[in-house]
Amino acid sequence: MPGKDPGGCLITMLIGIVGGLLGGWLGKVIFGVHSIKGFFHLSTWIAAVVGSVIVLAIYRLIAGRRRTH
Repeated sequence: MPGKDPGGCLITMLIGIVGGLLGGWLGKVIFGVHSIKGFFHLSTWIAAVVGSVIVLAIYRLIAGRRRTH
């Protein structure tokens, strides 16, 4: 996601990891691809990126509210 993140590099990496796990889980639920067996499937990677964007958007909403108050 473009723009300045409210956290530093470490927070952004943790968000990416959590988002990747969320996306892997969503890929398993939605597409029926197992994370380990389907590591090289395009649907797994797309789901991981989408999961990371979702987690980052939620983090920006929460951190943005704290910073404005």
